[in-house]
Amino acid sequence: MEDVTDTVFRRIVASCGRPTVMFTEFLHADMVTAKRKHPGPTPRLVHTQDERPLVAQIWGNRPDDYARASVALREMGFDAIDINMGCPVRKLRTKGACSGLIKNPDLAAELIEAAKSGGLSVSVKTRIGYDRPQTEEWIGFLLEQGVAALTIHGRYALQDKDDPAEWTQIRTASELRSAISPSTIVLGNGDVESLDEAVRRIDECGLDGVMIGRGIFADPYLFSQRTSEPRAFATMDAESKVELLLRHVRLYRATWGVRRNYEILKKFYKIYLVG
Repeated sequence: MEDVTDTVFRRIVASCGRPTVMFTEFLHADMVTAKRKHPGPTPRLVHTQDERPLVAQIWGNRPDDYARASVALREMGFDAIDINMGCPVRKLRTKGACSGLIKNPDLAAELIEAAKSGGLSVSVKTRIGYDRPQTEEWIGFLLEQGVAALTIHGRYALQDKDDPAEWTQIRTASELRSAISPSTIVLGNGDVESLDEAVRRIDECGLDGVMIGRGIFADPYLFSQRTSEPRAFATMDAESKVELLLRHVRLYRATWGVRRNYEILKKFYKIYLVG
């Protein structure tokens, strides 16, 4: 997520309860290989072995950028590439990128092929349509492209974020997978805030898993429920929550120094300090 899932927060989440796989913040494909003032990769691609398996998420609408990025990301040690075909931000979709690609399936197919050229597995994160549900048409098309995994957010691009995610459409996508590309992993996404709810959605929709985004803000220990010693963030005392916040701030300082704006940290405070 934008300005959220950097290497620092990924390490905090992993220390609280590791998910099966994590994703980077999304990055324009041409920035993967762009020259920069500081040595090493752009901050959005900085990572450690503790975060693997780790998928690099990229966006854009130029196949050549994707081909170059795919090679560089493999050399950087990422485990897979995810193409963002779901971000609904107007300035991106009107340029034909992210969810704008739903209206341009031919270009979407070209981008997928270009991303595969570096040798890494390629997945796509998308929505159920652009201005209405187009699940059979759009998701069916993506499944025909032989992607390793497909994450489906249960809203269309122009839908308000406060509208409930349409999990019946995600179930339809899972059924399409069975008919078109049984080997493709299908994940659902939208409004899931607990591991119990994730398991229920998996069972109801015939999915391989669930991607959780904003839900981690409610409980950084959400994935600890998969372990033998689960922790409940809601029952932790205030001192422990503040200490976790301080650990986050210290790790941010140790990792970035003055390279990244500290204003970014403000969006994390509500995790630790609500109530």
